Amino acid sequence: MAWRIRYQAWIDQIPPGIGPMSGQLSPLGGGVGGSGPSQTLAFFDTVSPFIGGSGTGTALTAGDITSLLTSMTTDLSTQMNANLGRMNGFLTGGG
Repeated sequence: MAWRIRYQAWIDQIPPGIGPMSGQLSPLGGGVGGSGPSQTLAFFDTVSPFIGGSGTGTALTAGDITSLLTSMTTDLSTQMNANLGRMNGFLTGGG
């Protein structure tokens, strides 16, 4: 048996005047993931890392979880860094 991790993440540019109140927006309050009036860029798993599980009978171990999460953060970091120009364009109304 194998295990995999799937994930998604959003980066929101919070416009002036929203500040800490952005945390109060409902998930259905507008935009993806409750971003309200924010400009948002979504990222999804492009790697879907698989792991066999190194425990008894392919059970997951703490080391397996660490490996899956490391794969996830590497993938998200690569995607976000590749989109820095687009995200920074949000500051001037682009994107």
